[in-house]
Amino acid sequence: MRKAKQTTLDSGIYARVREVQMSEAERELAIKALHGAEQFAEAILWIKDRFVALGQVFMKPSLKH
Repeated sequence: MRKAKQTTLDSGIYARVREVQMSEAERELAIKALHGAEQFAEAILWIKDRFVALGQVFMKPSLKH
């Protein structure tokens, strides 16, 4: 995943959606689908980070490297 957040206007996929010939309603649906996918991916990464942080809290100091 990308480290720096990209705005919807700077991202290549959003530029591609703006360039493709489609109706305005279809374009809005495509953009909403992209937003939903980004939110889902961010949620999965957040959960992964929480599990990593939780594991470090419960790990015994003698087992840490």
